[in-house]
Formats: sequence, structure tokens, C-alpha cells
Amino acid sequence: MSEPITIKKLIDRISNGDIRIPAFQRNYVWEPDQVSFLLDSIYKEFPIGTVILWKTDNRLNTEKRLGYFELPEPQKSYPVSQLPPA
Repeated sequence: MSEPITIKKLIDRISNGDIRIPAFQRNYVWEPDQVSFLLDSIYKEFPIGTVILWKTDNRLNTEKRLGYFELPEPQKSYPVSQLPPA
């Protein structure tokens, strides 16, 4: 079992290009109030479930964007972590 990761570390890994979103990941479907409840749960330190990351040496041909945020190129060579479909 892996160690828990903080939100700050997760954001840092995304900002460093270490976490990618493959094109086969499903589209974003959350409503704003659902996001608010999730953030409230995180703030209150309630358990929120698991995020699974797929570590791979293969660079995928296509990746999804994270809204308007431009995912940077990885700052290190592969492997990087991909967010697999839920």
C-alpha cells in the first residue's frame, strides 16, 4: 500500500509534468457544488477515496488537457504517472 499524498504534493507533481492525463480518460463531469463538497471534505480531513496512478515508461501519443491549464512537459525523463480511467 502506498503512502498518502498531500494535495500540495499532488499539485506539485502535476505542475512538474510528472502526472499526465491520457486521452482515453473520461471527460470531466462534476458540477460546481460537487467540487465544493469535495474541497470541504478535504479541508475537514475526511477520507475521500483513492486516486490510482499508472506509472509508465511509454510516452502516449495523445493526452488530455486539464481545463485551461497547460500541462507542462515532464521535468525528468520517463517514467511518469498517468491518471487511468475511473
